[in-house]
Amino acid sequence: MKELGLDVQSAIAGEIMTPYVIMLEINANFEDVIKVLKKNQISAVFICDEIKNEYYVVSETDIIDFLDRGGMYKENIAKIQAAEIMNGPIQLLDVETPIDKVIRFMAERKYKRVLISKKGKAAGVISTRDIMKWNNTYFKPAKPQILLFMDNKASTFIARHIFEENIEDDIKRELIDLYGGALNTISIMFDELIKGSGKISQFSKERRSVLFEPYQNITGILICDYNSIDLKRKLRNATKKFFESHSKLLKQANSKNLAIYTCLDINPVIPIFKNT
Repeated sequence: MKELGLDVQSAIAGEIMTPYVIMLEINANFEDVIKVLKKNQISAVFICDEIKNEYYVVSETDIIDFLDRGGMYKENIAKIQAAEIMNGPIQLLDVETPIDKVIRFMAERKYKRVLISKKGKAAGVISTRDIMKWNNTYFKPAKPQILLFMDNKASTFIARHIFEENIEDDIKRELIDLYGGALNTISIMFDELIKGSGKISQFSKERRSVLFEPYQNITGILICDYNSIDLKRKLRNATKKFFESHSKLLKQANSKNLAIYTCLDINPVIPIFKNT
């Protein structure tokens, strides 16, 4: 099936997943599980046994089953090991797994979520909510509006392009507001982004989205009207090409741990966003 020029079957787990995992260690107890679920407002938490390199899960359903089996009558229930409640070890799917296979895997096992791995380690989670977001949002027509490249060392913008043909007069005020919000968000969460945790990959406000793509010592930032896999891929390619276009300067700055304050030519990467 194809839609808007994108092959649905070519979408992979790594493009759909929530790119971080809320995880507890194998020695966690019941109290730890409850605190994490409440703090993060989630319905399940993963458990990692680093020695065996195995992963387990404790969901709200698992907790109810445990209590129903007599767990509520146990002494000092808060200190009961998560091992008495968790399910697993669970099977992980690689980040390169086609999304149609992920959906089939979840449907056959009646899973509400699946753990995604990269090089054998947990890298993200796909839930039924992520599937719905992918189905309802990621393949909507999306247009780039502002493209920025930032030097990670100084958090300064080293290139900018406005796709004026994609900006309508009646949304300029909203776009400007989001642009300001993007800069504030970057300044607040930039450390997390640069550490490569993957927690900061995008944020949205109604019909506006901001996508982030770190590469080497720069970060590509794209403000667009909708989130889409197509634009994520284009931003990834553009960020890599921008770095390669200025590789001598950027590599030199990176090797010497220097900040860049020069405005660099962004034109070589613009055609990436205009190609259909």
